[in-house]
Amino acid sequence: MEGSRPLRWLAIAAAAAVALVVAAAVIAYATIDTQAIARYAAAEVTRLTGRTITARGPVTIALWPRLAVVANDVSISNPPGASRPELARAVRVKGAIATWPLLRHRQVVAEGVELDGLDLVLETLPDGRANWQFGSAADATAPPSPVPAGAPGDAPFRLTGSFVLVNAKIAWRPPAGAPVDVTIPRLELAPQDGGIVGWRGTFDVDGTHWTLDASSGELFRSWRDRLPLDIDAKLAGGGVTFTAKGRVERRDSGPAAVLDTSLAWDAGSAQMARWSPDLAREAGRVTARVDGRDKRYALSAIAGAYGATRFDGTATVDRSGARPRFGGRLHVDAVDLARERPAPISAPAAAGATAPSGSPLARLVSFDADVDFVVDRVRLPNGVDATNARGRVVVANGRLALDPLDADVAGGRLDVHFSADSATSQMHLVADGRGIELSRLIGAAGGMRNVSGGVTTLAIDLKGPVPSLERALAKSSGTIRVDVGPMHVQGTALDTGGEVVTRVFDTLNPFRKVDNATDVQCIVARLAVADGVAHAERTLAAETSRLTISASGTIDLADRTLDLLVKPRARRIAALPSVELADLVRVTGPIAHPSVKLDSVGAAKTAITIGGAIATGGWSLLATPLLNAGDDTTPCATARAGGRQAGAPAPSTGTGGAQADLLAPLRGLFKR
Repeated sequence: MEGSRPLRWLAIAAAAAVALVVAAAVIAYATIDTQAIARYAAAEVTRLTGRTITARGPVTIALWPRLAVVANDVSISNPPGASRPELARAVRVKGAIATWPLLRHRQVVAEGVELDGLDLVLETLPDGRANWQFGSAADATAPPSPVPAGAPGDAPFRLTGSFVLVNAKIAWRPPAGAPVDVTIPRLELAPQDGGIVGWRGTFDVDGTHWTLDASSGELFRSWRDRLPLDIDAKLAGGGVTFTAKGRVERRDSGPAAVLDTSLAWDAGSAQMARWSPDLAREAGRVTARVDGRDKRYALSAIAGAYGATRFDGTATVDRSGARPRFGGRLHVDAVDLARERPAPISAPAAAGATAPSGSPLARLVSFDADVDFVVDRVRLPNGVDATNARGRVVVANGRLALDPLDADVAGGRLDVHFSADSATSQMHLVADGRGIELSRLIGAAGGMRNVSGGVTTLAIDLKGPVPSLERALAKSSGTIRVDVGPMHVQGTALDTGGEVVTRVFDTLNPFRKVDNATDVQCIVARLAVADGVAHAERTLAAETSRLTISASGTIDLADRTLDLLVKPRARRIAALPSVELADLVRVTGPIAHPSVKLDSVGAAKTAITIGGAIATGGWSLLATPLLNAGDDTTPCATARAGGRQAGAPAPSTGTGGAQADLLAPLRGLFKR
């Protein structure tokens, strides 16, 4: 018993010592000034960042086993020139901070941070800096100071635990363009094995709910020491999925990245409808390797699909100049314009978005571009295929040039040149076609195989304002010239379902449906276009083995309607009886489905005799040159000559006014 007495006293002494330490800790915690510690911590963060940290609400602190802080109504100040005093505000900040690095190195090492109710506004300051860049403008561009070996560095803080955002709002206010507001119900960055940080969370932008699933290296250390950061991210929302895998880094000249990226969307995607209603009609995907640095981006190995179309190519984006410049080469296997597509998907306008106004060419001043493209096959709306289409699009200083676009069409070649100027809102279209076989066009459109020949040349030269992209020719002026050579039609092959040529031939030629064949010798058009309306005065003509045709009237390019008077004449052929044809045929209405009406020569001549332009609705003015022309045996030659019959005297200068007077009521008749 006596031997155990020292051990007993030793135990009592140890227990007393522990009790004394606990009592001292309790007394110290009860008497410590937590607000003073909070002010000290805020002062240290202010010293490191150059920004004022303020906690207006109560602050609670636990000292052991780590410094645990809960601060309410916390804010960090903005630099001068920002839109509001605070860069960020938070309803509550919870954090666990390692005590030893704070005491020894004056460094904040966060073992866990949670921000509740964060309100952050990111913007560009008048001096060009971002408001989230700490220090002066010189500090923002200066290279980092070398960090001594073994030292933890002097970043504002280092995160070794989870970082959680709850009920956060982040706003981006770009110097130009619409603002972006993001709400974040929850986002968590959690350390994983191998120095990897996992990103998990959701957020909402303009009504679209996004889900983020990503991993990266240590973000804060990479940003502090300008080390490469590996990332592997997937972002999905609104029927759109974006992935990126690769490496990013911070350089003196700005961020740089090499990423393998992909973008895919579902048909009818709500988010794609916001970006592009046309693209949202069908599902699509595109992949590319992006190499970006110094505000220049190169996209290589581009490959993708949209509907049934496949494409590949390369692209560049240069944002180092006064305005972005785009370049590249694009190859497309097939584009089917004849296929029926789903209707465009409508989407609500983004917050703050305004309807476009002014000229549709106004956006040309905001960028430059130089893009070459090749399309293997284009199926046109009428079922005709254009192959080997090649072109180059150049945008410079607000001017657009498609120079040239050429393609193989129906055995011939079509060359198109198009230019537009945003300063004048004017366009110029020039198209030349040679060796194009009309028989192949008709056969493709009507599914017929009994037509041959009809080699066609065409020349179009139109200029005018551009009221909208859909009505680019609505106010144009210029000329349209078409010549079709001999064409053989076997049997009743022209029965294509009511097109203009078929219906007119049915009306004009009573033998067409019983003849074994029809030989078309020529078709000629010489049209003068003014203010979107093509005018013909005996400058539309056709000749066959049975009859000749001459026409006058108008074709409205904007409304795609026509109003023509056609004069047929039967050719006299030995051993065949003469045939009485309609004196005049009026063709009116939509070009695709016009109405064809007969009219007797008596009514027309009576109207001319009594001056009955009003009685006939004005169209007797069109009949005058046709009826007074007599029997023109070569109307194609007359049309090529501008409506003047071979051998007829040229109009004198004294009759110029009469011709002008004739055209004036014609324009009034057709509301032009």
